[in-house]
Amino acid sequence: MDIGTGGFLARCVRASGHKDIGTLYLALAVLAGLVGGGLALLLQLGQADLPRPVSGPWDRVAIDHGAMMVMFCALPALVGGFGSWFVPLLLGAPSMAFPRLNLLCWAGVTASFLMLLSGVPSGAGSSLPQWATLLWCAAMLGLSINMVATVLNMRRAGLSLGDMPLFVWAQALTAMMMVIVLPVLAAALTKGVLAGTGLRDVDLALRAFSGPEIALLLLPASGIVCQVIETFSGVPMRLRRVALGAMAVMSVGGATVWTHDMFAAGLAAAAGTRPMIEQMAVMAPMLALLVAWGSTIAGGRPVLRVPMLWACAFVGLLVVGPVLSALSGAADGHAVALPAALFATFAGFYYWVGKMSGHACPEAGGRLHVALAAAGTLLCLVPHQLACALLGAALLGLSMLTFIAVIAVTLRRGTQAIGGNYWGAGARTLEWSLPSPAPHHSFTDFPAYGARA
Repeated sequence: MDIGTGGFLARCVRASGHKDIGTLYLALAVLAGLVGGGLALLLQLGQADLPRPVSGPWDRVAIDHGAMMVMFCALPALVGGFGSWFVPLLLGAPSMAFPRLNLLCWAGVTASFLMLLSGVPSGAGSSLPQWATLLWCAAMLGLSINMVATVLNMRRAGLSLGDMPLFVWAQALTAMMMVIVLPVLAAALTKGVLAGTGLRDVDLALRAFSGPEIALLLLPASGIVCQVIETFSGVPMRLRRVALGAMAVMSVGGATVWTHDMFAAGLAAAAGTRPMIEQMAVMAPMLALLVAWGSTIAGGRPVLRVPMLWACAFVGLLVVGPVLSALSGAADGHAVALPAALFATFAGFYYWVGKMSGHACPEAGGRLHVALAAAGTLLCLVPHQLACALLGAALLGLSMLTFIAVIAVTLRRGTQAIGGNYWGAGARTLEWSLPSPAPHHSFTDFPAYGARA
């Protein structure tokens, strides 16, 4: 595994280290989140009949900003970022099963992101969105195959599938689900390319794909929340088998949800009871996970550090969000699933940032970040209140500025030492046995299996 030396970019190109590639995925997610958030702000300004700085083709992108947030922010961060970084560490593996494929997949996702941005000003006559989405499907499919191969073949001696941390299970089940649904999306896009129908087939394919996306967002997010709640409750996960079974049901059931409309009117877009039944394939497992998390918190002594606050915000949004969304008349699962997935992403960032960077994160900045984000999200979900939506968008913008400041402060704390297990006895998984930051080559062999996660 010791191929090449040098700086960060040199290590990425020569050795394809899973930590470096995970960091690249996270950097891409931050950039895409800023772009998608800006487009969301344009949409809010348009609804308020205020002068917009751009018009024409940008109107469609502002309306469809959810695709930008899901495809290039949430999923790359949850699966490519935290998955590439920590699945090998939690398994005791030296790297991903196919290290250079990991780098190639990141390059594909980044190229598709740049293609989509460059195709925006050209309007509806451009074929770039079709090719960009096809490239994204191929890259994420390669990442998924790599993740499944890593989980099945790279576990250290003595670690059975049943003993893997729930975070690893969530990553593996998400990858298996992608292997099922991404070829379907790619086939629909290929048909559109061959027929020359332009953006129409892209929109139809993404609307169909928005159903499985709900489970694809919530499943890896739930894995992160399991890790955080278990750590800061101070006790092992209660109802572990229930939580694992719920994740498995969500993975299989979420792949069958193809009628939910992300961009139009939610469940109202299809008549009958089938859409509601399909949504239950995701909602019922989430209810089981909520019970497991509540039982773990009630059975321990929870400590409200910043990652735990994000996890609590994630749980609270899953409880309150559907009610507010239903009051708006749309009952759109993405109105809740996307911000909830972002909350879990931030929980993972604050949970592992010390392990990734070796620097302590400012507690006050993290608390301000979660407060602004939670308040802004809830205001945006309040139905039929344009003033609340605009105020919520402003708070979300402030929260992203706070997040950028937190990143800058954290990375500049070069002289402050931080321990290997800076969260204490509640952190039981294998990555906390390593120093912070985690060494580039954390494991060169497979250590004997120790404490159960």
